[in-house]
Amino acid sequence: MVNRKTVQISDKAVETRSVRKNAGERTPDPCNLMAVVDRYQSPLLRYVGRMLDAADSESEDIVQETFIRLHRQIARKGPDSVRHLTSWLFKTAHNLTIDLLRKRSRRKQSELDVEDASQTTAQSVADELDAVSEVLRREAREVTLRELTQIDDQQRQVILLKIIQGMTLRQVAEVAGVSVSLVNYRLNQGLAELARRLRKAGVV
Repeated sequence: MVNRKTVQISDKAVETRSVRKNAGERTPDPCNLMAVVDRYQSPLLRYVGRMLDAADSESEDIVQETFIRLHRQIARKGPDSVRHLTSWLFKTAHNLTIDLLRKRSRRKQSELDVEDASQTTAQSVADELDAVSEVLRREAREVTLRELTQIDDQQRQVILLKIIQGMTLRQVAEVAGVSVSLVNYRLNQGLAELARRLRKAGVV
């Protein structure tokens, strides 16, 4: 969880009006970091957790870094530099998560390279392993796409736009003609349902 004591904010920011979490209330003032944390910490943890792993402790580090970057952005460029707070937070958290996943991928690839360098297996065996891996990847991809067609149309739309097309939440909202918060809700619900189906199918 975010350690609020580690984030230094001005007295003026602390005194900024706190915004309730109830639906219909306006978005918190970006300067009021405590109100922003109260509103967005849980949704961000859920979103990042699903991109990584539901039990991944690193998701907390990513969410904390997201709030720290918001504070730095406000301190350096002012509150007007964050016009769409929800979109800004989720985009920042998304980018940080992607960076972490890329680092993991490079680290894993490096480990595989070292392992491959030490192997003395015949080339024919390596080719067979590659063929098997390709079949498994193809099957997993086919199962994922099949299960994706079974979820709610609106949820599937935002998943395709956000995950497959790589759009930002703001862009997805503009395409779907709905609010960013609704896009985020549909995305979270859709990903949760897709993950449930994939677990049942034995893919994850």
